[in-house]
Amino acid sequence: MRFVAKTDVGKKRKNNEDSFFAKIFDKDLALFIVADGLGGYEGGEIASNVLVKKVSSYIEESKKVLVNASEQKIKNILNVSLLLANDEIYKIEKTDERYKGMGTTIVVVLQVKNKLFYLSVGDSRIYYISPKDSRIEQVTIDDTYVNELIKTKVITEEEAKTHPQKHVLTKAVGIVKNISAEVKTLDVKSGYLLLCSDGVTNTISTDELLNLFEKNSLDDLADKIIDTANNNGGIDNITAIVIEL
Repeated sequence: MRFVAKTDVGKKRKNNEDSFFAKIFDKDLALFIVADGLGGYEGGEIASNVLVKKVSSYIEESKKVLVNASEQKIKNILNVSLLLANDEIYKIEKTDERYKGMGTTIVVVLQVKNKLFYLSVGDSRIYYISPKDSRIEQVTIDDTYVNELIKTKVITEEEAKTHPQKHVLTKAVGIVKNISAEVKTLDVKSGYLLLCSDGVTNTISTDELLNLFEKNSLDDLADKIIDTANNNGGIDNITAIVIEL
């Protein structure tokens, strides 16, 4: 396993409310996180930063347990890390008027030995890409209002692309006192995983993303994704972690 990771403020924002963490601890453990903060100039930046620090430190503290744990125990540890982050962000949001409405999205990939675990809250995404098969698949499901409308067949996926409320989230970390997210396993042995904020997905189509993976080596992919998002408007902060399996 190898990876590249990069974040960029984009062309329209003054500060970067995205945060990320990417580390291969050893041959048995690796952790990757992308978080996109919500709640204005300062709040979003703090929320995403708190989340990344809280989750990564808890996973690092649990290293010895994780490598010998059952699948269910690993899922529980990931969920506890999310709950700890949620609790801290929620407390800050409730005790300081400056951070009212603060929260963050999250996508996490945790590799323990030969197994991949992931979770998602909000609209940051994980994609699986297999360039040799010309295949790109969205692994996560967005927690958004328009996604609920698609599920209930009120609108089509095509209509969702231009819906005026397409960025409204139904779930985010730190907004409510208790949060839950289903930790799932991913059964892929080759190809790439892309973890990214919506600064990538709102400016680069899946066809464009696949084309970048087909034409570039791992070392160049994060830079190419950032450059493409900026060339397409750079309307938001842009963060991408690319993992070669």
